[in-house]
Amino acid sequence: MKKSVGAKLLTGVLAASFLLTACGSNKDSYYAESPAATEAAYDSNGVYEYKTADFATEESAELTGNTQAEQVVDTSRKLITTMNISAEAENLDEVLGSVDSKIKELGGYVESSNIYNGSRYSGRVITRTADLTIRIPAAKLDLFLETVEGVTNITNKSKNVEDVTLQYVDIESKKKALKAEETRLLEIVESAETVEDIITVESRLSDVRYEIESIESQLRTYDNKVNYSTVYLDVTEVTKYTPVEEKSAGKRMVEGFLESCSDVLHAIAELFIWFVIHIPQLVIFAAFVTVIVLIIRKISKKKKKG
Repeated sequence: MKKSVGAKLLTGVLAASFLLTACGSNKDSYYAESPAATEAAYDSNGVYEYKTADFATEESAELTGNTQAEQVVDTSRKLITTMNISAEAENLDEVLGSVDSKIKELGGYVESSNIYNGSRYSGRVITRTADLTIRIPAAKLDLFLETVEGVTNITNKSKNVEDVTLQYVDIESKKKALKAEETRLLEIVESAETVEDIITVESRLSDVRYEIESIESQLRTYDNKVNYSTVYLDVTEVTKYTPVEEKSAGKRMVEGFLESCSDVLHAIAELFIWFVIHIPQLVIFAAFVTVIVLIIRKISKKKKKG
């Protein structure tokens, strides 16, 4: 095994030396045969000078060619977009239906959902809420936002865009290097002469393949996050939307007075409801109190007679 590897290294060194020698010969012959290198002239004062215009032209063309080659490289960015939206809805069921239909239409999906239907005993108002984690194709995110804004009253909205281009390129470069190493190891396995060498190379080959699979998993994760934007949507059902503009003092007083009256009426209604609901307990309690009072009175009368 060592001999075969050493032979390959020696062959590689010889090949590299041959290429360098050939390049050097070509370079020398270029300067020997190029008109720009050999063409010289004497000026009117008899001074010998080289004409370097051709060199400048060729160098400029070389630089232009390199620049054009660099411009061919893919410059698309890998952007991960995440949005947080808090909204209000007068009818939660209708809003969820509209949102779900739009998600399917755009080719997205609901990653997770939590819908709370509220409780009649938790407070004065029955609060229903829905928390959704939605994945929408990045190119169609604006269309989805238009739908949400059309069926709800958005109270808070934030957007975060993370550029992972450099991380993505680094991972891809590492994958290419591992792929190249995998190819070399496969070649070495074929030329291995002893069982020990084969086991050693195959062990390394197994590690390389494991790393390649891990990297491919990372790339798939990045692709999913880039291709599908994440939207965290929190919708609360309300009887009236939160005002978006500041009200005048007079309007605030009128609305405050009406709201206070509504609170009083609601409290009376809640008290009546509570009374009706607890009538059985109240009857039992009243009977118990009546019995106690009668017993106390009877005892008091006996004491007076005695």
